[in-house]
Amino acid sequence: MRVVLMSGSSHPALGAAVAKVLNLELGRCTVDRFPDGEHHVEVAEEVRGCDVYLLQTLGPPVDSHLMELLLMVDACRRRGAARVTAVVPYLAYARHDRRETGREPLGARLVADMIRAAGVDRLVAVDLHSPAVEGCFNIPVEHLSALPLLADHLQRTATPGSVVVSPDLGAVKRAERFAAPLKLPVAVVHKYRTSGSQVQARNITGDVKGCTPILVDDMISTAGTIEAAVNALIEAGCEPGVTVVATHALLVGPALDRLHRLPLRRLLTTDSVPLPVRPPFQVEVVSIAPLLARSIELLRLGSQQGG
Repeated sequence: MRVVLMSGSSHPALGAAVAKVLNLELGRCTVDRFPDGEHHVEVAEEVRGCDVYLLQTLGPPVDSHLMELLLMVDACRRRGAARVTAVVPYLAYARHDRRETGREPLGARLVADMIRAAGVDRLVAVDLHSPAVEGCFNIPVEHLSALPLLADHLQRTATPGSVVVSPDLGAVKRAERFAAPLKLPVAVVHKYRTSGSQVQARNITGDVKGCTPILVDDMISTAGTIEAAVNALIEAGCEPGVTVVATHALLVGPALDRLHRLPLRRLLTTDSVPLPVRPPFQVEVVSIAPLLARSIELLRLGSQQGG
C-alpha cells in the first residue's frame, strides 16, 4: 500500500523534516480561507487506496488548526484513502480530561469524538498532558514520549549537584522517568492555581538546598507554573541557573516576559510546536522528526503485515 504524508499549515517545517527522514515527498494539499474566515482545503494528491498520514500539531491558534485537520481528514476520506492516521505532536484540549466542578465540558473527549467522526483510524501524539486522555479515544492511540530524547540531550551537561523538579503533583511521574537515566534525585513543588494563568507555590517536597534545579513538565503555556516553582526553589536555597525542560513550548501570553525575569540558564524543548518568536533567553531545541518518522514506519510495516 502506497504511503502518503501530508502536512497542514500549523507546522510545515516539522512536516518537511519528517518527510526528509522517511525519504518521501510531501503530498500536495492547499489550505486557504474564504473571505468570511472559513477554511478551504483541497487535497490535490492522489490518495485512493493509500495509507495516509496527516501531520498537524494543534498549537495556537488551536481551534483553527483543529478545524483544518478535520477538513483534511474528510477530504482524504472522500478521495478514497484506505487508512488515515492523524499525527498530532501536540494535542490541544488534553488538559480537559476531567470535570473538577461538574460545570465544565469534557473537552478532551469532545475533540477525540470529532477526530474519530472525521474519519481518523489512528492517532499519533507526543507526551499527552495526561495518560487519561488516551481513554477518551475510541480509536488506537500511539502515545510517544520525547523525554528520552530530552534526557539524552541533557546527559552531557547535567551535574551530580542537580535535582530534577516536578513543578506540580501532576508531573511527578514524568519527572521520575526523566531523572532515572540521569541518576538524579527528584523534588516536587506543591502548587495552588488561582486562575488560568496565575499559580502560587505552597511548599517543596525533597532536598533542594544548594542544588541546581532542572524543572520538567510536558508543556509551557503562560509559564505561570514555572515562575511559581522557580521562585519557590530560589527561596528554598536552590542555586540560580535553572534549566527548564518541556516537550511543548507554547509560550503564549506573558510566558516570554515571565521566563526572561527568571534566573533561567536555558529552556530545553522540542519542535512539536513552532516557537512563536525568538525568545530573549537561551533555547535548545531537540527535533522529534526522527521519533515521528519511526512511528510512521512501524505503523506502515504493521499495516502491510496485517494484510
